[in-house]
Amino acid sequence: MKNKTEEQIQDQVLDLVTHALSADQIEQRDSQILSIAKAFAEAIAVDAYQARDQLVTEMFARLQLATELNWQEHAQLCIGLNDIRTRDGLLRMLHDAPELRSQFQSHLIREVSRAQQDFAAPLATVFAGIAWLEGERQLTRLAVDHALEIDSSYSLAQLLDIALRHDVPASVWSSSLAAVSFDACLKGAA
Repeated sequence: MKNKTEEQIQDQVLDLVTHALSADQIEQRDSQILSIAKAFAEAIAVDAYQARDQLVTEMFARLQLATELNWQEHAQLCIGLNDIRTRDGLLRMLHDAPELRSQFQSHLIREVSRAQQDFAAPLATVFAGIAWLEGERQLTRLAVDHALEIDSSYSLAQLLDIALRHDVPASVWSSSLAAVSFDACLKGAA
């Protein structure tokens, strides 16, 4: 039996469309994306591990709050999930915090619809990964399909698609996340 939150999220996934943003909102979003991307690239050049650890920590803390993300926070999420090691670090932390997954899904679904095309596939795929951890196979399928529609070459979406088509149980995804430490994710061993 689905709970109300799952039904609401599923309705949102089915109706995923880019929200009509005003010119001012687009300018704010794009400006923040450029700013955060530049700052993250500079931090990576100095100490890649530390830069990723800091961004994951900030994203993880912020996504626990129910309030809507501002454009700077949206940009951090987009840039962070676009970096594979940072994305995997966040997924690893979420694996160990099942009580936060629903909250994170709520943020991700909202941010997919506000994101630039370049960042929507990682957001939708992380949403799908969380849905799969939660045993929400149909929701996972919808989100993976959406991610692949946006970017058919996005590798994590392709892997989830293959797993779903071959009826791989979600426990395999969970075991894979559990087998790799947070540090290994940030260092690229995942």
